[in-house]
Amino acid sequence: MNHKEARVLVVGDNAVDAEQVCGMLRERHPYVEATTDPMKSDAVFDRIKPQVLILSFKSLEACERFYLGLYRRSDVIQSLAHRTLLLCDKESVRRAFELCLQEVFDDYVLFWPLVHDAKRLAMSVHLALGALDQELALAPLSELATLARRAEALEDQLAQQVKLGRVHAQHAQNTARLAQASVSRAMGGLSSRILATGLDDAVTVRDASRIEQAFGQLQRETVIPTLEDVVQAAQPMRDWVDTITSELAEPLKATRELVKHAKVSRPKLLVVDDDEYMRRLLVQLLSSAHYDVEAVGTAQEAQRSVRLSTPDLILMDFRLPDSDGIVLTREIKGQPSNQDIPVIMLTGQTEKQVIVESRRAGAVDFVAKPFNRDLLLKKVAQHLPN
Repeated sequence: MNHKEARVLVVGDNAVDAEQVCGMLRERHPYVEATTDPMKSDAVFDRIKPQVLILSFKSLEACERFYLGLYRRSDVIQSLAHRTLLLCDKESVRRAFELCLQEVFDDYVLFWPLVHDAKRLAMSVHLALGALDQELALAPLSELATLARRAEALEDQLAQQVKLGRVHAQHAQNTARLAQASVSRAMGGLSSRILATGLDDAVTVRDASRIEQAFGQLQRETVIPTLEDVVQAAQPMRDWVDTITSELAEPLKATRELVKHAKVSRPKLLVVDDDEYMRRLLVQLLSSAHYDVEAVGTAQEAQRSVRLSTPDLILMDFRLPDSDGIVLTREIKGQPSNQDIPVIMLTGQTEKQVIVESRRAGAVDFVAKPFNRDLLLKKVAQHLPN
């Protein structure tokens, strides 16, 4: 990224402060813009798509409210790679420090009063853009790891489909053989009835041997060959099913190598939490620790994600809109292929019964909300498979 062309947006509640910030940055960053109109801020963000967002509200609570609201309302923010900087005063430094440690925001600058280090803001923007460059550079590796895991799942699905194809092909041939035998018996039975009864005088039989010959010829020349064609029509399917694995042996070998190398690079974590802001916070925190993270908000989405690509670890919220973490953990761990996936419960409830039930369902650990960043990362690293 050319830092000279980076887009910077300043949002706040004081026009004088916002313009001062812009003035301090324009020499290095010409594409800096400010807005202090709460009715237009979301639209301005969506239009500019800033790489750096500077929050210059007088209180940190106002910064949090704006950013949470922006995340809920904006169509752009969830897919936009960007960094957030807080401007704070002396009384708010400790809180700003904590918010950045928790990965709610990326950095803070002591701006009121800005008397000792006037260049700090420009340096913070520079560092933010450098971090963004690094994130964008690592993005292809993350995508590669995701594709590799999906390829691994595809191999399992292919094996299941081949097995199912063999069953269907065998069933088709068995059905055709049974039909062949059934029609042959029916033809023979009809011949016998005509010879024995004349079908209650509906048919006059003057030469029984000719009737038998005619029915036999019909079976040999028409019925049996037709049914044999039906039987043989299933054979190409059997041949295809039997050869598809060998035909795909080399591509599958390459896929396995891709999966092997991708797994070494970045473990995959699945975050299950119905709170959108919490999902974003966890994705930012865990991605910065070089994990490949997928976040979903419902039990149904979690089940689908696990089926498509088995995660190395799951961070599970206790309360979900369509289930709860204990039930979902039990369902996921109930599948033999998922039994070794470690599940860490994220919960604001620390009652003994909740902990006991979670353990019984298969959870390996707990993290209480609001969580401590270092403790969360320590527990994730501790429970990831070696």
